[in-house]
Amino acid sequence: MVNLAGGLTWIWTPSLPLPVLHLLTRAGLLDAWLLLDLLAASGSLGGAALAALAARERATAVLLIAAISAISLAAAVAGGAWPPTWYAVAYGGALVLLCVSR
Repeated sequence: MVNLAGGLTWIWTPSLPLPVLHLLTRAGLLDAWLLLDLLAASGSLGGAALAALAARERATAVLLIAAISAISLAAAVAGGAWPPTWYAVAYGGALVLLCVSR
């Protein structure tokens, strides 16, 4: 919600080192990456995880949340400042709660 209130922006892409960005571009994956980044920033991937959980697809929900958290953490470590750090913390916490609850 914070990202949407401030204007929808990418959360991971600004943190990518240029060699990785060039690799994505040369591989033809930049458009897919930017879409994935916007879906994460808008909370759509988190919503998909909740939908998977409601459909009793626990493994899918865990994988989606773990992926968002891992990519956010990697972006934060690469110098992504606060947005990816907060996403990593939030989704990491959700992942822990999901894994310990039954």
